[in-house]
Amino acid sequence: MKELGNRIIILSNGIKHYLHKAAEEEGISGAQSRILRFIAVRGSEGDIYQKDMEDFFYLRRSTVTQTLQTMDKNGLIKRTSVKKDARLKKIEMTDEGRAMERRIHTKVEAMEQQISGCLTEEEIGIFLSSIDKIDTKMMELLGECPCKEKLTENK
Repeated sequence: MKELGNRIIILSNGIKHYLHKAAEEEGISGAQSRILRFIAVRGSEGDIYQKDMEDFFYLRRSTVTQTLQTMDKNGLIKRTSVKKDARLKKIEMTDEGRAMERRIHTKVEAMEQQISGCLTEEEIGIFLSSIDKIDTKMMELLGECPCKEKLTENK
């Protein structure tokens, strides 16, 4: 047996370690970095609320609340009440948060170039196709897979 699942986990952990290191060099956690990226990408589509992050990242409300409080305290985001429902807080990046997200994303893009640079276009196509097949099989094994939309939406 080729231990494919184990190899995928190891590769994923290596990439995650690189991404966390890029965030930590800016003085924030990997989770905060992912939230900044989420706001940068999804913010252009409309308002963002805490619930959007809970659903996207599959995190508990308390976990997201704590992370957002830290980010707000550190001046990376601001949370403002919404007129239609005072319980809702719209989440936006501050200028400092935007600048930090751009710096981190530049490092991530450099990593992506390094990774893709060691593969041919054909190999990249085969790899992405293989990921889709593995994801489909995981959906069958699990009965469903909430990650399917996330894997395919960035194509």
